[in-house]
Amino acid sequence: MRVLVVDDEPDVRSSLTGFLAKLGHRVNSAADGDEGLKCLHSDPYDVLITDLRMPGLDGLELLRRIKRIERSPVHVIVITGHGDMDNAIMALKYGAWDYLRKPINVRELAITLERIQEYSVLRNSYQRLKEEFDDRVALETDAVRVEADHLRAAYLEEMGLDGLCIYSEAMRSVVEQAEKYSRDRRMAVLIEGESGTGKELIARFIHHYGHRKATCPFVAINCGAVSRELFEAELFGHEPGAFTGAAPGGRKGKLEAADGGTLFLDEIGEMPFSAQVKLLRVLEDRRVCRVGGVDEVEIDVRIISATNKELRREVDAGKFRLDLFYRINTGRIVIPPLRDRPEDVLPLARRFVSRACSRKGLRFGRFDPPAEKFLLTRRWPGNVRELKNAMERLAVMCPCDTVNAADLAFLEDGGASPGEGFFRRQSSWWEGGPLPEKELDLEALNGSIIRRVLEKHRGNRTHAAQYLRMSRRVLQGKLKKMGIC
Repeated sequence: MRVLVVDDEPDVRSSLTGFLAKLGHRVNSAADGDEGLKCLHSDPYDVLITDLRMPGLDGLELLRRIKRIERSPVHVIVITGHGDMDNAIMALKYGAWDYLRKPINVRELAITLERIQEYSVLRNSYQRLKEEFDDRVALETDAVRVEADHLRAAYLEEMGLDGLCIYSEAMRSVVEQAEKYSRDRRMAVLIEGESGTGKELIARFIHHYGHRKATCPFVAINCGAVSRELFEAELFGHEPGAFTGAAPGGRKGKLEAADGGTLFLDEIGEMPFSAQVKLLRVLEDRRVCRVGGVDEVEIDVRIISATNKELRREVDAGKFRLDLFYRINTGRIVIPPLRDRPEDVLPLARRFVSRACSRKGLRFGRFDPPAEKFLLTRRWPGNVRELKNAMERLAVMCPCDTVNAADLAFLEDGGASPGEGFFRRQSSWWEGGPLPEKELDLEALNGSIIRRVLEKHRGNRTHAAQYLRMSRRVLQGKLKKMGIC
């Protein structure tokens, strides 16, 4: 071990260093606390042997300063006289390993050093084993997580929920919350998030994950899409002749239709105030009474609500009942907007455009770095829904295997088609400008024009051929050459 001896008496320093050297230790010495502290800062030591009484920086203060050094590995043995026992005890409280009385018993010192060496070996072995254990746990945890993700993906695909893609920790947390809430069918869940974030997908995930039977109904109603006059009849059902225009035989409402399954109340913040009172009663009693009826029907329905509003503000404004807010908010899930989880953007974009290309018998290439940067820096006000629509449009119109930033210009200029960036790059001469310096890719340019014309005529090839002043047969040949059957 490396040992530092600090003592203001030269004879003590000399005898100790000589004895320790004979024991096989590498020894250095210092004449006072200040010099010893400098040695400790410049070189690593395993053991410090210091006298308590020294001029200037004494042993107790030296010990205090050493222990302020974060995770200092040095073990301190203090040397004390018969009248310094109080200081020796104080040194132990400050973290000293042991103390030795003067005159020093060299056999006792040798035994103390052996104990320190054994402890150091055990500590290093423990630290090594702990690091190995932590690494193995982390490795196994990652492996289990990957396997769980694969199983979840297979399950989602089987249930038709493969649109629920998990690439970020934020979405992983959302799905883990949904899994927990799915275990209790009586727990009402409120899903909050901006439009296009996938609230209904999460609702369907909770429904399917919490039901063993695939036949359990999932019934959705958009509270803002039904007129206020008809909303209660739509939700609770009605008896024959309950109101003008009522079905002659009466009709079940969404709540009864969802019996045994899940009722998804989308945009619940738009629900009429009068219906909120009745819904609260249904949530408390698990019974529903149709409009115009007197008999109550017992139901077993999981209620999942969603909103893109801050319901608390709606409550404060008197537009939403506080008691209903608390009742539907037993379980709460907040889906972050796409702009707050940028790690999802590129994987989702590649997935959407690849699937759109695959449906058309095409193969997607890649986004070049500027295009990736463009996608990552865009705010995506429409969230995942906007990204999906944009990628499907890109798959139809972009003629390039490699998509660059110009091909995505339609996202900024509010309606220009994908591929127009390519068209502009290749045909600056169209408006009288100079021809490209190196080359003009006429085949790609023709393909871009044909795709734009097809989009203009909504895929009608006869009209597109007429517009291009060519026969339909010639257009078919060009499309086949382009890989569009």
